[in-house]
Amino acid sequence: MKTRMMPLLFLAALLILSLAPTFGHAAEPDHIVSGPEIQARIDQKIQSEADDRQAIRDLLSRPDVRRVAGQAGLDLRRADAAIGTLSGPELTRLAAQARDADSQLAGGKTITMTWTMVIIVVVALVVLIAIL
Repeated sequence: MKTRMMPLLFLAALLILSLAPTFGHAAEPDHIVSGPEIQARIDQKIQSEADDRQAIRDLLSRPDVRRVAGQAGLDLRRADAAIGTLSGPELTRLAAQARDADSQLAGGKTITMTWTMVIIVVVALVVLIAIL
């Protein structure tokens, strides 16, 4: 009986030894992110949001935009205060629109506001200020 068990024990020992190196690696997940990597991603997100807010503020500080806003009766100080409360997709979308408008204005295009556009802008700013 002992002679019959020897090949089975040998195979079992061989199997255990062949799988032994993989046991240690199975416990270590490959998706661990280090502390510095996490901090770098947080810093990148904060900087991205700061850049987006600055893009909106840059557009609002243009003299031609200030003139049009004044003619429409918009308070740009309140709009500037509301910029600080924006976040996420809303901030990203408005910053993209601000960058686009700023580049078009820098290229020499003029602002032509119809009454519909003025009403939309006023409603958007009122809703934004109401959120404060």
